[in-house]
Amino acid sequence: MKEINTSKEGAVRNPGTNQNAWESVMPIVLFIALNRLVGLAWAIGAATFWSVIISIRRWRNGHPIGKFIPIVTIGILVRGIIGIVTDSEAVYFGIGIGTKALIGIALIVTTAASRNYLAMYATTFIGFDASIASHHAFKSAMNRIAYGIGVAQLVSAVFDIWLYNNASVDGYLVIRFFVNWPYTTAVIILSMLYLGKKLSVIPGFPGIASVMENRLEAEG
Repeated sequence: MKEINTSKEGAVRNPGTNQNAWESVMPIVLFIALNRLVGLAWAIGAATFWSVIISIRRWRNGHPIGKFIPIVTIGILVRGIIGIVTDSEAVYFGIGIGTKALIGIALIVTTAASRNYLAMYATTFIGFDASIASHHAFKSAMNRIAYGIGVAQLVSAVFDIWLYNNASVDGYLVIRFFVNWPYTTAVIILSMLYLGKKLSVIPGFPGIASVMENRLEAEG
């Protein structure tokens, strides 16, 4: 999760994409290996432990979504505990799929209710100042992006359900990973490209690349 070209001005480094691939792959490897060798409970426990350790490390390293990491970590732990207690693959994976769908629905509903939390967070994550964040072009673009990402989440959840019902557990994990990774990356890139294009109408807007670089320099 790489450098994203958003306009002629240059490229934006998305801090969220700097995590190493092995951080995402290892829970899958651990789950498949331990599920085959010693059973589902051990597989869930190992995958959960790994994910929690990575979340803590990212929080200590000042990951840009740091304020959400405690919530994500609690969610990982609760999902793992429920999966172990029920000893059910359907319950364990179903929680993840359900969470993805709920996030999509929440994005759509809150945006429709004029509470676009994605726009609120973007001002901090990307580094937009008040003059840009209050501009109609920004609000309009972020509303459309929120709707788009919400629909993308729902589409991904539907695919996960179909895949779970038509593949082995190992196949589900591997195929989902290699489908969701490029899919998520494409959604992010298209969102950034669209946002950069729409904000270009704002007088004096330097481009998303410059805005993010200024934020990173200020933090550094």
